[in-house]
Amino acid sequence: MKQTNKVLIIGCGGIGSWLTGEIAEAVKQGQIAPTVEFHIADNDMVEIKQIKYQNFSEDDIGENKAEALSKRYSEFAVIRPLKDRIAKEKQLKGYDLIICCADNNPTRELLFRFCHKNGVEFIDLRAEGRYVMAFQKTSLKADLKTLDLADKTNGSCQKQADIERGWIQYGNRIVSVIGLQMLINYLREQDNPRVLMRI
Repeated sequence: MKQTNKVLIIGCGGIGSWLTGEIAEAVKQGQIAPTVEFHIADNDMVEIKQIKYQNFSEDDIGENKAEALSKRYSEFAVIRPLKDRIAKEKQLKGYDLIICCADNNPTRELLFRFCHKNGVEFIDLRAEGRYVMAFQKTSLKADLKTLDLADKTNGSCQKQADIERGWIQYGNRIVSVIGLQMLINYLREQDNPRVLMRI
């Protein structure tokens, strides 16, 4: 098993909220060492419209997402909330692995450049509706090619057209389980293939 003490999860929304729950369950089942610290970062509050597709309940509405998840799962795993938006390299220091569940390309670009410069591993998880993507660090050039660097907007794990129809897609939950397996593969020092699919 790889010696890993601290893992940062960026984003506690459509992917990160489910991933946190999956990690807690894996720790409970003895698949992840209980000594691994998970720091979960998000500055957003839980909104009523999000509870249909994010891992929150009505009781969490108005609470910081990282705080709400930490309260729920800290009984099973070491989960520390960070109520900040990750926007600077110094916030990425001190972690053995970083899992990106962010909703924007500037955060990913910051992460990619930092990890390649400092020899830190990352797992990147994305979903939009039925489209999912998951990969581990390769080369900076290849990783940056997966981003539209001109797009500075925040995205969503759901397509707006589907939301307007009243449809919820489950790509975000699927990629969170893929992310858990990739984390376990990393800890067991097994290879992580690139996953890109439309379901």
